[in-house]
Formats: sequence, structure tokens, C-alpha cells
Amino acid sequence: MSQNKIALVLLPGAVLVAVGLVALRLYFQPPTVPGFAIAGSTTDEVTLTPGGQFEVELRPDARVSGAIAARGFLLRGDEVRPWDPPFSVAADGTVTIAGAVDSLFAGVPAGAWEVAVAVGRPETLPTAPNDILRARGVDARALSWRLVRERVFLRS
Repeated sequence: MSQNKIALVLLPGAVLVAVGLVALRLYFQPPTVPGFAIAGSTTDEVTLTPGGQFEVELRPDARVSGAIAARGFLLRGDEVRPWDPPFSVAADGTVTIAGAVDSLFAGVPAGAWEVAVAVGRPETLPTAPNDILRARGVDARALSWRLVRERVFLRS
């Protein structure tokens, strides 16, 4: 049997396997995630001082299955800075970001900022700062990730 005939026989099988794997992944881990909100947030703005600690807990509105990741950004007006804090994800989908203010906000000028955290499937999270600016005016249900924001004031 020539190589062309072998390829013609194997190709439909490979396509069926690929379609089946994608369907299974979408069934067990859909590309969308529920809404997320800051747990226990009671103030309009959190004041952060050098030597202090920062912690934010983002809880899902509904049960989450599959992989969840977070990507942070710092906003001030139309200025967007990538922010790469360490985060952990609990079994229920709760995302926690915690650490020393001095290390989490190293090099960030003092003043009012908005901590913006995109939560979703790792492969769907935004990478460009402009994605965060565009997401502020978009219906959250239209995105495959959720944006949670908290206002902070960095003291020098």
C-alpha cells in the first residue's frame, strides 16, 4: 500500500479522535467560568503601607471544575501595568493572592491604584494590558474570563 493510501485511511481516524478529545474537554471543563467576587470586601479602598501585608480572596459565585488561573494588572486611569503576584487556587476555585506589600508592589509608585485580577482558564486569560481596558466596558458574560477589581492606596 502506498503512503498516500495509508494517509487517506489514517486521516479520518485522527480527525475523529481530535474532535472527540475536544468535545470531552469542553464537557468536563467548559471554557467559561462563573463570576468571581472579593470575599469580605467592606471598604471602598484598601490602604497599603510599606512593611504591611496584602491579601485578596476571590470566590466563585458557583461551583468551578477544571483548571483555574489568575493574571494581575494594576490600573490608574488609562495606565495599565502587568502585575505578576503569586496566587493559589483552592479545590472550590477560590483564588488567593497574598504577600508582603514591599514585594508585591515593588517599583509601583505611591498613590491610588486599582488591582485588577483576571480569573479564568489558563489558556483564555488576557495577556495584553489593553485587553483589561476593553474589558471594563464589556458585559462579563461575553468574556471567557472574569475581571475582579479592588481599589488600593499605596503609601510611600
